[in-house]
Amino acid sequence: MEKGFLIILFLGCLILPVSPAGANILFLVFGGGIVMESSVRRNFPRTKDWLQLLVLPSFFFIWMLIGALFSPYKKGAFNLVEIAIPYLVLSLAYIFSSESLRGKAKIFISSGLIAGVAGSLLYLLVRLAISFYNSGEESFLRIFSFQFTYYNFTNPIKTHPTYYTIWILLANYLVFNSKSLKVYIKGLLLLLFFVGLLLTMSRVGLFLYALQILAVFFYLSKKWKIIYGVGMVGFLLIGIYAYNYQLRNFYVLQRLSIELAWDTNPENMGSEINNRAADDSRIARWTAIWEVIEEKPILGYGVGSERTVLDKTYEDHGLYISLKRKYNTHNQYLFYLLEQGFVGLFLLLFYFCINLIIAIKRRDFFIISFLVGIMMVFIFENYMYRSMGYLTMALLLTFMRKPLK
Repeated sequence: MEKGFLIILFLGCLILPVSPAGANILFLVFGGGIVMESSVRRNFPRTKDWLQLLVLPSFFFIWMLIGALFSPYKKGAFNLVEIAIPYLVLSLAYIFSSESLRGKAKIFISSGLIAGVAGSLLYLLVRLAISFYNSGEESFLRIFSFQFTYYNFTNPIKTHPTYYTIWILLANYLVFNSKSLKVYIKGLLLLLFFVGLLLTMSRVGLFLYALQILAVFFYLSKKWKIIYGVGMVGFLLIGIYAYNYQLRNFYVLQRLSIELAWDTNPENMGSEINNRAADDSRIARWTAIWEVIEEKPILGYGVGSERTVLDKTYEDHGLYISLKRKYNTHNQYLFYLLEQGFVGLFLLLFYFCINLIIAIKRRDFFIISFLVGIMMVFIFENYMYRSMGYLTMALLLTFMRKPLK
């Protein structure tokens, strides 16, 4: 049965970038199957193993369930409980599974994610090439414009650019640290991921990629550090040239300059930016949300209250585009402050701090990198409660971590 479970796990990782819903089913079959098989064999976890559920992602399921029981917003609250089921199932699968399966799972997850990201990127690049050819554009540089990048790049697989960027960064990390891939294959994959990141154009994703690039420096010998330095200077010079002379064509530079400035201005409500559709700036929304949080700062409005509270907040503050588009907080920390106040924010930070401490003690660099990365993503997205986010967290914070003892 172990081999069958691992194949299901691989397939789930393979399709995750293009079909989170399909991956969810496979992960639940994988996790549920392990628990049921172990129960039939009467191979139950030890008492101390059950305690691991408090540091595994199952913590969020338990937390949401308790919160839902006391929340006045039952429908929204139990929707969150339903969303958190993979947190529980994969955590249970982790403590029920054998050491053999845990060790092999890392290999299957890595292979599946790398293959899934690479395959989906190749598909997106082919779609991009066809779209660009059909557009009749004369300059190749126009391929880096808004018309062909960001949402327009990832739209064929109906994936949010920022969430897709996280998968690319994960695959990038796994490829770089792989000991089984040949050097030339590594080079091709890393180049493919770089192109994908450039076209996806998530600001937080590009920032995290820059951190990955900087971290590479510490892995290099003295000779390669010099080459690295020269290459970085050359890259910066090209970037400066592009910014000064090709700003109109390089949408990524607009994302990091014009649009970033617009998004940080609280006065921008219902206004257009960079020839895009009118919108409300992120800071305008966050400012309105913070004012509402200040009314109930300790315990918040209750689990599942986000949608109801935000609809009223957007209407009261004239953020009609945000109201129409049903924007969430776009900030995981504000989400917890809104629903559960500073008590909820404390529990969130406490969970991640505990896991960071455990990862540091075990020198688990993958989990350290992942935790730091998603905590940065939390500043801009409700990462934990969209399928693209919670499946990634549920999977990686269980079977990709070094064993908990």
